[in-house]
Amino acid sequence: MIKGCTKAAVTHASKSRIAAAVVEKDGKRWLDRDLALELWDKNTRATPNSKVRRPDPVEPTVEVLPHRPKPVELKRLIDALPEDQIPDLNESRARHEHYKAEKARLEALQGRGELVPAEEVKAAAFKMARGVRDSIMAIPDRLAAQLAGTTDARQCHTLLTEELRVALRSLADG
Repeated sequence: MIKGCTKAAVTHASKSRIAAAVVEKDGKRWLDRDLALELWDKNTRATPNSKVRRPDPVEPTVEVLPHRPKPVELKRLIDALPEDQIPDLNESRARHEHYKAEKARLEALQGRGELVPAEEVKAAAFKMARGVRDSIMAIPDRLAAQLAGTTDARQCHTLLTEELRVALRSLADG
C-alpha cells in the first residue's frame, strides 16, 4: 500500500474521508489514486503513537443539544441541498472548529465580566435615563420660588446652570 496502512484502513477511509475519490465502474468500486492521496493527506490527522505516517483521525462525536437539529433532521436538511451547496469535509471541520473557538472566547469574556447580556445593559440604561429625566423634570419645582423672587438675569442663569449640572452629574456618575 502506498500509505503504509492496511486494506481495511483504506476501505474505512473510502467510506468517509476519501469518499469523493471513489469511482464506480462496471459495478466495482475503484479509487482515483491522485485524488485519494490528496484527500487522505488533507483529512487525516497524525498522532504520535501511530505506526503509519498518517493514521485514521478520531471521529468527532455528534453532540445533540436542544437548539441544534438532531442527526436525522440534519441529514434530511443536507440531503435536500443541491450538490454544489454541500461543503466538503475540510470546510465543515474548519467551520466547526471556528465556531467552537468563538464560543470558547465568548464564554471567557462572559466569565471575566467583559461581556454582559444585552437585557441587563438595556435595563441599567433605562433606569439611569429615567433618573436623569426625573431630576431634570424636578428642577422647575425646586427653582420656581427662587426664580420668581429674582430680577437679575445673571443670578437666574447661575441657578439654572447649577441645577442642570447636578442632574447631569448624576448621569455621569451612573
